[in-house]
Amino acid sequence: MNKTLISLLLLLPSGIGGALSTTPPAITTPTRHNNNKILKGIDASQFRHPLDRDLTNFFSKAPLSNVATFAIKRSLSIVEQGVRLDLLSSSVKVSPNQLPELYESMKEAASILDMAVVPELYVQSSPQANAYTLALQGQEDNSKPAIVVVTSALLDRCTDAEVQAIIGHELGHLKCSHSLYLTLGGLASTPLRGLPLVGSQAEKLLQEWRLAAEYSCDRAALLVSQDVSIVAGAMLKLFAGTSRATNTEAFVDQSREYEQLLKDANPMVRASIRMQQRTHPLPVKRVGELENWFRSDEYKAIVNVEE
Repeated sequence: MNKTLISLLLLLPSGIGGALSTTPPAITTPTRHNNNKILKGIDASQFRHPLDRDLTNFFSKAPLSNVATFAIKRSLSIVEQGVRLDLLSSSVKVSPNQLPELYESMKEAASILDMAVVPELYVQSSPQANAYTLALQGQEDNSKPAIVVVTSALLDRCTDAEVQAIIGHELGHLKCSHSLYLTLGGLASTPLRGLPLVGSQAEKLLQEWRLAAEYSCDRAALLVSQDVSIVAGAMLKLFAGTSRATNTEAFVDQSREYEQLLKDANPMVRASIRMQQRTHPLPVKRVGELENWFRSDEYKAIVNVEE
Protein backbone atom coordinates (compact mmCIF):
# COMPACT_ATOMS: atom_id res chain seq x y z
CA MET A 1 0.00 0.00 0.00
CA ASN A 2 1.54 3.34 -1.01
CA LYS A 3 2.25 6.27 1.30
CA THR A 4 -0.69 8.32 0.02
CA LEU A 5 -3.21 5.64 0.97
CA ILE A 6 -1.58 5.10 4.34
CA SER A 7 -1.82 8.84 5.00
CA LEU A 8 -5.51 8.82 4.11
CA LEU A 9 -6.17 5.94 6.49
CA LEU A 10 -4.47 7.81 9.32
CA LEU A 11 -7.03 10.60 8.97
CA LEU A 12 -9.92 8.27 9.72
CA PRO A 13 -11.63 8.40 13.13
CA SER A 14 -11.08 5.42 15.38
CA GLY A 15 -13.60 2.67 14.72
CA ILE A 16 -14.69 4.10 11.37
CA GLY A 17 -13.54 3.11 7.89
CA GLY A 18 -14.61 2.40 4.17
CA ALA A 19 -17.28 1.13 1.71
CA LEU A 20 -17.50 -1.65 -0.87
CA SER A 21 -18.25 -2.16 -4.54
CA THR A 22 -20.64 -5.11 -4.75
CA THR A 23 -24.41 -4.87 -5.19
CA PRO A 24 -25.93 -4.78 -1.69
CA PRO A 25 -29.14 -6.43 -0.53
CA ALA A 26 -32.14 -4.12 -0.25
CA ILE A 27 -33.91 -4.11 3.08
CA THR A 28 -36.94 -6.33 3.33
CA THR A 29 -39.11 -6.56 6.42
CA PRO A 30 -36.97 -8.51 8.89
CA THR A 31 -38.14 -11.06 11.41
CA ARG A 32 -38.91 -8.85 14.41
CA HIS A 33 -37.06 -9.62 17.62
CA ASN A 34 -38.82 -6.85 19.53
CA ASN A 35 -41.65 -4.35 19.19
CA ASN A 36 -39.47 -1.29 18.67
CA LYS A 37 -40.90 1.35 16.40
CA ILE A 38 -39.66 1.62 12.83
CA LEU A 39 -38.60 5.26 12.51
CA LYS A 40 -39.76 5.91 8.96
CA GLY A 41 -38.09 8.93 7.40
CA ILE A 42 -35.62 9.37 10.27
CA ASP A 43 -32.81 11.72 9.25
CA ALA A 44 -29.41 12.17 10.87
CA SER A 45 -30.25 15.81 11.57
CA GLN A 46 -32.92 14.65 14.02
CA PHE A 47 -30.49 12.90 16.37
CA ARG A 48 -27.10 14.40 15.55
CA HIS A 49 -25.43 15.90 18.62
CA PRO A 50 -25.34 19.74 18.44
CA LEU A 51 -21.54 19.87 18.48
CA ASP A 52 -21.37 17.19 15.77
CA ARG A 53 -23.85 19.19 13.68
CA ASP A 54 -21.98 22.48 14.08
CA LEU A 55 -18.57 21.00 13.28
CA THR A 56 -19.95 19.04 10.33
CA ASN A 57 -21.26 22.30 8.89
CA PHE A 58 -17.98 24.07 9.61
CA PHE A 59 -15.70 21.51 7.95
CA SER A 60 -18.08 20.76 5.07
CA LYS A 61 -17.62 24.39 3.99
CA ALA A 62 -13.83 24.09 3.94
CA PRO A 63 -12.19 25.05 0.61
CA LEU A 64 -11.69 21.58 -0.88
CA SER A 65 -12.24 21.49 -4.65
CA ASN A 66 -14.56 19.03 -6.39
CA VAL A 67 -11.57 17.58 -8.23
CA ALA A 68 -9.73 16.97 -4.97
CA THR A 69 -12.81 15.40 -3.39
CA PHE A 70 -13.23 13.06 -6.37
CA ALA A 71 -9.56 12.07 -6.23
CA ILE A 72 -9.81 11.35 -2.51
CA LYS A 73 -12.87 9.14 -2.94
CA ARG A 74 -11.17 7.30 -5.78
CA SER A 75 -8.10 6.61 -3.68
CA LEU A 76 -10.16 5.49 -0.73
CA SER A 77 -12.09 3.02 -2.89
CA ILE A 78 -8.80 1.20 -3.49
CA VAL A 79 -8.25 0.99 0.25
CA GLU A 80 -11.76 -0.41 0.65
CA GLN A 81 -11.06 -3.26 -1.74
CA GLY A 82 -8.08 -4.33 0.35
CA VAL A 83 -10.05 -4.13 3.59
CA ARG A 84 -12.88 -6.21 2.18
CA LEU A 85 -10.51 -8.88 0.86
CA ASP A 86 -8.83 -9.03 4.26
CA LEU A 87 -12.18 -9.50 6.03
CA LEU A 88 -13.32 -12.17 3.58
CA SER A 89 -10.07 -14.06 4.12
CA SER A 90 -9.85 -13.85 7.90
CA SER A 91 -13.34 -13.21 9.35
CA VAL A 92 -16.81 -14.74 9.19
CA LYS A 93 -19.33 -13.00 6.94
CA VAL A 94 -22.81 -13.00 8.52
CA SER A 95 -25.69 -14.00 6.24
CA PRO A 96 -29.07 -15.78 6.29
CA ASN A 97 -27.06 -19.02 6.25
CA GLN A 98 -24.30 -17.96 8.63
CA LEU A 99 -25.25 -16.76 12.13
CA PRO A 100 -28.80 -16.03 10.87
CA GLU A 101 -30.06 -14.53 14.15
CA LEU A 102 -27.25 -11.97 14.10
CA TYR A 103 -28.06 -11.25 10.45
CA GLU A 104 -31.71 -10.61 11.30
CA SER A 105 -30.66 -8.38 14.19
CA MET A 106 -28.61 -6.25 11.80
CA LYS A 107 -31.51 -6.07 9.32
CA GLU A 108 -33.89 -5.03 12.06
CA ALA A 109 -31.54 -2.29 13.32
CA ALA A 110 -31.11 -0.95 9.78
CA SER A 111 -34.88 -1.04 9.29
CA ILE A 112 -35.52 0.91 12.51
CA LEU A 113 -33.14 3.64 11.31
CA ASP A 114 -34.80 3.56 7.87
CA MET A 115 -31.60 2.73 6.00
CA ALA A 116 -32.11 1.79 2.36
CA VAL A 117 -29.22 -0.68 2.30
CA VAL A 118 -28.20 -3.39 4.78
CA PRO A 119 -24.46 -3.13 5.50
CA GLU A 120 -22.37 -6.29 5.34
CA LEU A 121 -21.64 -7.70 8.79
CA TYR A 122 -18.51 -9.62 9.75
CA VAL A 123 -17.44 -11.36 12.96
CA GLN A 124 -13.74 -11.03 13.67
CA SER A 125 -11.90 -13.24 16.14
CA SER A 126 -10.45 -11.06 18.88
CA PRO A 127 -10.09 -11.12 22.69
CA GLN A 128 -11.04 -7.42 22.67
CA ALA A 129 -14.76 -6.56 22.73
CA ASN A 130 -15.09 -4.04 19.92
CA ALA A 131 -17.09 -2.99 16.86
CA TYR A 132 -16.26 -0.68 13.99
CA THR A 133 -17.59 0.59 10.70
CA LEU A 134 -16.03 0.88 7.26
CA ALA A 135 -17.78 3.35 4.98
CA LEU A 136 -15.59 5.91 3.30
CA GLN A 137 -17.91 6.71 0.42
CA GLY A 138 -20.55 8.54 2.45
CA GLN A 139 -24.13 7.75 3.35
CA GLU A 140 -25.84 4.73 1.84
CA ASP A 141 -24.44 4.47 -1.67
CA ASN A 142 -26.74 1.87 -3.26
CA SER A 143 -23.90 0.27 -5.22
CA LYS A 144 -21.40 0.21 -2.36
CA PRO A 145 -22.66 -1.36 0.87
CA ALA A 146 -20.78 -0.43 4.00
CA ILE A 147 -19.20 -2.91 6.38
CA VAL A 148 -19.80 -3.37 10.09
CA VAL A 149 -17.42 -5.57 12.07
CA VAL A 150 -18.03 -6.99 15.54
CA THR A 151 -15.54 -9.08 17.46
CA SER A 152 -16.09 -12.52 18.94
CA ALA A 153 -15.40 -11.17 22.44
CA LEU A 154 -18.20 -8.63 22.05
CA LEU A 155 -20.68 -11.35 21.06
CA ASP A 156 -19.62 -13.50 24.01
CA ARG A 157 -19.82 -10.67 26.53
CA CYS A 158 -23.09 -8.95 25.58
CA THR A 159 -26.73 -10.02 25.34
CA ASP A 160 -28.46 -10.11 21.94
CA ALA A 161 -30.22 -6.81 22.72
CA GLU A 162 -26.93 -5.17 23.73
CA VAL A 163 -25.22 -6.41 20.57
CA GLN A 164 -28.03 -4.91 18.49
CA ALA A 165 -27.62 -1.58 20.30
CA ILE A 166 -23.89 -1.62 19.53
CA ILE A 167 -24.69 -2.38 15.88
CA GLY A 168 -27.08 0.59 16.03
CA HIS A 169 -24.19 2.77 17.19
CA GLU A 170 -22.14 1.70 14.16
CA LEU A 171 -25.09 2.32 11.84
CA GLY A 172 -25.22 5.82 13.30
CA HIS A 173 -21.78 6.48 11.80
CA LEU A 174 -23.18 5.48 8.40
CA LYS A 175 -26.37 7.48 8.81
CA CYS A 176 -24.32 10.57 9.69
CA SER A 177 -21.69 9.94 6.96
CA HIS A 178 -19.02 10.38 9.63
CA SER A 179 -16.24 8.54 7.81
CA LEU A 180 -16.39 10.64 4.68
CA TYR A 181 -16.93 13.96 6.47
CA LEU A 182 -14.19 13.39 9.04
CA THR A 183 -11.73 12.27 6.37
CA LEU A 184 -12.45 15.30 4.20
CA GLY A 185 -12.38 17.55 7.26
CA GLY A 186 -8.97 16.20 8.20
CA LEU A 187 -7.63 16.80 4.71
CA ALA A 188 -9.14 20.28 4.55
CA SER A 189 -7.42 21.26 7.78
CA THR A 190 -4.02 19.87 6.72
CA PRO A 191 -2.77 23.11 5.07
CA LEU A 192 -3.58 24.98 8.28
CA ARG A 193 -1.49 22.78 10.56
CA GLY A 194 1.74 24.60 9.80
CA LEU A 195 0.34 27.97 10.83
CA PRO A 196 0.88 29.19 14.41
CA LEU A 197 -2.28 29.01 16.55
CA VAL A 198 -4.52 28.38 13.53
CA GLY A 199 -3.11 24.89 12.99
CA SER A 200 -3.51 23.83 16.61
CA GLN A 201 -7.03 25.23 16.67
CA ALA A 202 -7.99 23.27 13.54
CA GLU A 203 -6.60 20.08 15.07
CA LYS A 204 -8.51 20.76 18.30
CA LEU A 205 -11.77 21.24 16.39
CA LEU A 206 -11.20 18.03 14.45
CA GLN A 207 -10.64 16.11 17.69
CA GLU A 208 -13.79 17.62 19.23
CA TRP A 209 -15.68 16.57 16.10
CA ARG A 210 -14.56 12.95 16.51
CA LEU A 211 -15.75 12.96 20.11
CA ALA A 212 -19.08 14.58 19.21
CA ALA A 213 -19.59 11.95 16.51
CA GLU A 214 -19.56 9.27 19.22
CA TYR A 215 -22.34 11.08 21.10
CA SER A 216 -24.45 11.13 17.93
CA CYS A 217 -23.95 7.40 17.46
CA ASP A 218 -24.83 6.62 21.06
CA ARG A 219 -28.14 8.32 20.26
CA ALA A 220 -28.54 6.08 17.20
CA ALA A 221 -27.99 3.07 19.46
CA LEU A 222 -30.77 4.33 21.73
CA LEU A 223 -33.11 4.82 18.77
CA VAL A 224 -32.54 1.20 17.78
CA SER A 225 -32.97 -0.29 21.26
CA GLN A 226 -35.46 2.32 22.52
CA ASP A 227 -34.37 1.31 26.03
CA VAL A 228 -31.67 3.40 27.69
CA SER A 229 -30.83 0.62 30.15
CA ILE A 230 -29.86 -1.70 27.27
CA VAL A 231 -27.47 0.85 25.75
CA ALA A 232 -26.01 1.79 29.13
CA GLY A 233 -25.67 -1.91 29.97
CA ALA A 234 -23.76 -2.54 26.75
CA MET A 235 -21.46 0.39 27.50
CA LEU A 236 -20.91 -0.82 31.04
CA LYS A 237 -19.87 -4.30 29.89
CA LEU A 238 -17.45 -2.87 27.35
CA PHE A 239 -15.96 -0.37 29.79
CA ALA A 240 -15.75 -2.80 32.73
CA GLY A 241 -14.29 -5.52 30.52
CA THR A 242 -16.46 -8.23 32.05
CA SER A 243 -19.70 -10.10 31.37
CA ARG A 244 -20.45 -10.43 35.09
CA ALA A 245 -23.68 -8.98 36.43
CA THR A 246 -23.40 -5.20 36.70
CA ASN A 247 -25.78 -2.50 37.90
CA THR A 248 -26.71 -0.04 35.16
CA GLU A 249 -28.46 2.38 37.52
CA ALA A 250 -25.38 2.53 39.73
CA PHE A 251 -23.31 3.37 36.65
CA VAL A 252 -25.71 6.18 35.75
CA ASP A 253 -25.38 7.47 39.33
CA GLN A 254 -21.61 7.27 38.88
CA SER A 255 -21.88 9.51 35.80
CA ARG A 256 -23.82 12.09 37.85
CA GLU A 257 -21.18 11.95 40.60
CA TYR A 258 -18.48 12.50 37.98
CA GLU A 259 -20.23 15.54 36.50
CA GLN A 260 -20.65 17.15 39.92
CA LEU A 261 -17.04 16.50 40.90
CA LEU A 262 -15.81 17.82 37.54
CA LYS A 263 -17.87 20.99 37.98
CA ASP A 264 -16.23 21.65 41.35
CA ALA A 265 -12.71 20.64 40.26
CA ASN A 266 -9.70 22.90 39.84
CA PRO A 267 -9.39 24.27 36.25
CA MET A 268 -6.05 22.48 35.81
CA VAL A 269 -7.69 19.18 36.75
CA ARG A 270 -10.52 19.80 34.27
CA ALA A 271 -7.99 20.52 31.53
CA SER A 272 -6.16 17.29 32.31
CA ILE A 273 -9.42 15.32 32.11
CA ARG A 274 -10.19 16.81 28.70
CA MET A 275 -6.80 15.61 27.44
CA GLN A 276 -7.83 12.03 28.26
CA GLN A 277 -10.66 12.16 25.71
CA ARG A 278 -8.55 11.32 22.69
CA THR A 279 -10.59 9.18 20.28
CA HIS A 280 -13.71 8.49 22.33
CA PRO A 281 -15.45 10.42 25.13
CA LEU A 282 -14.94 9.17 28.67
CA PRO A 283 -17.34 6.29 29.50
CA VAL A 284 -19.26 8.04 32.28
CA LYS A 285 -19.55 11.16 30.12
CA ARG A 286 -21.19 9.14 27.35
CA VAL A 287 -23.70 7.57 29.72
CA GLY A 288 -24.56 10.95 31.22
CA GLU A 289 -25.05 12.53 27.78
CA LEU A 290 -27.23 9.62 26.67
CA GLU A 291 -29.41 9.75 29.77
CA ASN A 292 -29.99 13.48 29.29
CA TRP A 293 -31.04 12.95 25.67
CA PHE A 294 -33.29 10.03 26.64
CA ARG A 295 -35.21 12.39 28.93
CA SER A 296 -35.38 15.17 26.34
CA ASP A 297 -38.39 16.26 24.32
CA GLU A 298 -36.28 15.76 21.19
CA TYR A 299 -35.97 12.01 21.79
CA LYS A 300 -39.60 11.64 22.81
CA ALA A 301 -40.74 13.38 19.64
CA ILE A 302 -38.73 11.01 17.45
CA VAL A 303 -40.10 7.82 18.99
CA ASN A 304 -43.51 9.35 19.81
CA VAL A 305 -43.22 8.64 23.51
CA GLU A 306 -46.27 9.73 25.47
CA GLU A 307 -45.85 11.26 28.89
